Amino acid sequence: MIGTMQAYLCRRVGTQILALLAVLTAMMQLLELLDVTTDIFERGQGVGGVLYYAMLRLPAELGLALPLAVLLGTMTSLNAMARTLEISAMRACGVSFTRMLSYLLPVLLVFTLLQVALVQVVLPRAEIALKQWWNASAPAEEVKKPLWAHTRGGLVSIDNISPDGLQLKGIRVYASEAGLLTSRLRAARAQWDGRAWQLEDVTELRVEPNGVRRIHDDTLVWQTNLHPEEVLRLGVARPYLSTIMLADVIVGSRVGSQPLSYYQTALYRSFAAPLVVFIMLLLALPTASTLSRGGGGGGAMLIALALGLGFLLFDGIVASLGSSGQLPPPITALAAPLLFITIGLWRLRACERP
Repeated sequence: MIGTMQAYLCRRVGTQILALLAVLTAMMQLLELLDVTTDIFERGQGVGGVLYYAMLRLPAELGLALPLAVLLGTMTSLNAMARTLEISAMRACGVSFTRMLSYLLPVLLVFTLLQVALVQVVLPRAEIALKQWWNASAPAEEVKKPLWAHTRGGLVSIDNISPDGLQLKGIRVYASEAGLLTSRLRAARAQWDGRAWQLEDVTELRVEPNGVRRIHDDTLVWQTNLHPEEVLRLGVARPYLSTIMLADVIVGSRVGSQPLSYYQTALYRSFAAPLVVFIMLLLALPTASTLSRGGGGGGAMLIALALGLGFLLFDGIVASLGSSGQLPPPITALAAPLLFITIGLWRLRACERP
């Protein structure tokens, strides 16, 4: 009987979450496509381009919609079960709200794995594919600002990149020591050969004790931690990076265009991210007690919705403070989850009281 009850509860809640996830994602896609469709048509991509853009943006929108879908889906399904006295029947069989939470662990696991797969695998690849396609369809007359990056060899400026990131134009590398400029290297073009950049028409100015020395080379091998994949991400304000990629940026194996505090905060938050699905489900679970408390459920649903949105807002504010270096990364990652898990467990315990 317990297995049947758990399967029924998981099916009701999981189906509702999936339905709301589809609706919320579709709404986000529609609003974004209304904004970019004109640009896509101006680039000559047609309806196929719109569909391709929507496909590449789908993982990001799924990731944004998932927490809210879990909150709303759990709320609405449990409230509907409470109104039809299904929750009362489960309670009469001795099923506590804490046990209901344990019954929903399969749902929690599925959507947590979905979130992890999106963030760690799908999103970084989709972002690069979208960047390559968008660059390839850019109008020839479009003026682009130089891209900047901090590399092991110094500060780098790039005037232009190819759509696939394998060719660069207008490269300048500024090397410094103890805060003083020691050299400036300038190359007209660069080609990636799979292991390093092959620079062409290279001019280097070196600051030496007896003056500035000028060196010119037709070609030069440039060994750097700036790879084509990182080049494509330089123009992205908030790139999607997996946990391994974030760690590589922090230790210097990869190039980043943001301050170090941004990547440190993002690394810690990547470990806490799987808790989001659990928190949303936990905050929504007390809506199952609506009829037993009297009042029809509107107030309980409103409280759950306010807490869920409050978590997302508070977590976003703390993340911004951490990214700017105003809060330590561990506090940035754990402050909101720990606070709202505590609130959720307290509310769950309150529901168990007679």
